Amino acid sequence: MSRASRAFVLCLILVSARDEALAWHDTGHMVVGQIAYRRLTPAAKARVDALLITPPGKRPLIHLCAGYYRPETCEKTYDPIAIGVWMDDFRGDSLNESYSPWHYINFSPVFDGVPERSNVGPNPDNVLARINWAIDVLRSGAGSARKDAETLGFLYHLVGDVHQPLHAATRYSQANPDGDAGGNGFRVEMPAETGVTNLHALWDAAGGAFGFESPTRPLDQAGRDRIRALAEELMREHPAESTSWQDLDPHVWVVESNTLARQVAYAGIRDGEAPSAAYVDEVKRLSRKRIAIAGYRQAGVLNRVFVE
Repeated sequence: MSRASRAFVLCLILVSARDEALAWHDTGHMVVGQIAYRRLTPAAKARVDALLITPPGKRPLIHLCAGYYRPETCEKTYDPIAIGVWMDDFRGDSLNESYSPWHYINFSPVFDGVPERSNVGPNPDNVLARINWAIDVLRSGAGSARKDAETLGFLYHLVGDVHQPLHAATRYSQANPDGDAGGNGFRVEMPAETGVTNLHALWDAAGGAFGFESPTRPLDQAGRDRIRALAEELMREHPAESTSWQDLDPHVWVVESNTLARQVAYAGIRDGEAPSAAYVDEVKRLSRKRIAIAGYRQAGVLNRVFVE
């Protein structure tokens, strides 16, 4: 794809409605996966490896390829670190439109200067519903290896998504009477090189905590080293022993993110203006913490689901 084409696609993503919202970009989702992988029990790790690490000479259970599967023509393959990006990789295809509402939930909407409305709320097929569905499917042990691998891929991605505050809230205002789609309609002024033009994109990028570009995929050794180093850095900043992550009820995760959206994401910033340096620093700080917590919780859920 040419540079111009990539820029055009990026613009489409940034100005689109909520059903095109991303979360944490590739880097953030892979850091969640790396943290989770570090904390799996032997039984859970064995099951994750069996589903996501492809033995030599075998076809992977999850991949995105051009045409008939051949390793040399596959655009994307997945392992326990890259799997968190799978759901974003297959977006944009009309055949996959039904998955779009899975990424977010319009939970407890924010009404800013406009009357509250009772006729707005979450789509029944939302991130909370689908996290619970994925846990139930994996716990049942009734699926095929391919189905379990795909369900695991959904779970990894959605656990990351739900910890991004603007995937659990939307704001109704005079400028956006039908809601701002989790900040997608909330314009912000940022340097052009960041590619960020709205509030949702600013949080997806963790405020630039990891830069504004993700490692080239499939990951080379340098990319893997970077993801590993970032995961270790976040685990030092927010050790599992001192971080309140132990509540493994996904509804609690939604409430946490919605509260942060109200108290932080939509606070101290005005639609159409540049965020202050203090605001961007807070985005970075909270995003790093939420990504660490997401990794701990992903492992916590899998350790409960995949037992000997």
